[in-house]
Amino acid sequence: MVDTPTLNLTDPSDQTLDVPEFPSRDGPQRLVAAATKQPRNREKVRLEPGHSPLDWAKLTSSGKDLRGVPQIGRYTLEQIREHRTPEDAWTAIQGKVYNLTPYLKFHPGGVKDLMRCAGRDGTKLFMLTHSWVNIDYLMDKCLVGFLVPSN
Repeated sequence: MVDTPTLNLTDPSDQTLDVPEFPSRDGPQRLVAAATKQPRNREKVRLEPGHSPLDWAKLTSSGKDLRGVPQIGRYTLEQIREHRTPEDAWTAIQGKVYNLTPYLKFHPGGVKDLMRCAGRDGTKLFMLTHSWVNIDYLMDKCLVGFLVPSN
């Protein structure tokens, strides 16, 4: 007979209840969890004062120009590659081109993390890490144009 681990709980009337432990110590749930590759722990990034999500919302509704271009245009990947520094960072996500520069210090993962997609098409990286984020809403005021094929 196998000795099943139990938890001893006491109910309000001071009666001890023997409750089976779940998941059991050598049960399939724990074995599967132990064998599953865990995602790497992300480093915590402390945002500077004045760079919270609420501050970003205030900035985007302030009327300030966050695009940095006079009008929305059409851009090729070659043109986007010219914008890959922290002072001038653009990316394409799902066919739309965004100026990341104003958002860099607001990004919860930090500037370094966001710069991974600067100057290139960041769609794949964005979908791997932020598929639930509504990019159209978050970055609407930073839209500079649309990605077009090279000639």
